[in-house]
Amino acid sequence: MRAALIAVLATFVAAPAATAAVHLRGTAYEFNAKPVIAGATIRVAEIPSARATTRANGSYDLVVPARRRVTPYIAAPGYHTIYLQTFTTNQSLENVNFQTPTEDAYRALASLLDVPLDAEGNVAQCAIVSTFNTREVRDLDYQAFRAFGAHGVPGATAFGVPPLPPATYFNAQVIPDPSQPESSADGGVVWVGVPAGVYRIGGRAPNTRFASFTATCAPSRVINANPPWGLYQLSPASPATISVRWNDTTLTSVRVAKLPPRSSLRATCAGSGCPFRDRELRVRASAVTWLRNTRFRAGQTLEVTAFSHAYNATLKRYRIRSGATPRARTLCVPDGLTRPQARCRTG
Repeated sequence: MRAALIAVLATFVAAPAATAAVHLRGTAYEFNAKPVIAGATIRVAEIPSARATTRANGSYDLVVPARRRVTPYIAAPGYHTIYLQTFTTNQSLENVNFQTPTEDAYRALASLLDVPLDAEGNVAQCAIVSTFNTREVRDLDYQAFRAFGAHGVPGATAFGVPPLPPATYFNAQVIPDPSQPESSADGGVVWVGVPAGVYRIGGRAPNTRFASFTATCAPSRVINANPPWGLYQLSPASPATISVRWNDTTLTSVRVAKLPPRSSLRATCAGSGCPFRDRELRVRASAVTWLRNTRFRAGQTLEVTAFSHAYNATLKRYRIRSGATPRARTLCVPDGLTRPQARCRTG
């Protein structure tokens, strides 16, 4: 009996912990048109078992392992299969949209760019498309994004590491134009005849900065790193200031000032016996006083975050200790993301 019990216990000890997972959420819609794409299959090149189906409104929710490199792609009848950029799943991601051309639109673009196709109608090598997109669309949901209209940033040029073939930029009429020397108000850029490999792609412009992205090329693959990802314009640091007054472990008040328009506040508490877990407040003024006379306990952590449209968020973190006034650690949250970090790149 003792030997059997030891064997059972050993089995429990050796059992691996459940793999952490994150979500990729977004919408599939037709390139250069209004319709969303329902019933499409979303998959991941590196994880054949991962899949989701788009709903009637084109949205999907794909669960993938955390801390992995993933290249999502879409397959739908009547549409050409499109791959996205390669993401690293350090956190869940929103608005991972698929801008998907019909087979007719795909062939028209291939003809316009003089791209060689194989016997099955696929590009012979690899093609990469992206858009220099404004920070104004980074935090918009799908409906607001489509209602926004033109979202390109003109006057930018793109490059790849290792080097890519020459880029072709889209003109303001959303047509790839070899005579266009830089991005137009459309923001689009395309590379064709790209050899297989992994490329880091970035952009340059005189008065702003852009995020870079990873493109994993393979023969016959079309990659569209589309908005609000790809070559998105980096947002500036928020001007908001967060001042918290304490009386021992009692929060006297939170004062947030210099808030830009379209701002909101979020407070979260972690630890045993928190007075609340999550509170949010939409702010219409440039300054507000909040969370008056709230008592906390030692061992709890309070975070207060000021979110503003088209800015990186400002976050203050307080670890509550007995007999000491909590001290703030200032962090930031990149526009369009959720995970706090010590520093955020700014545009």
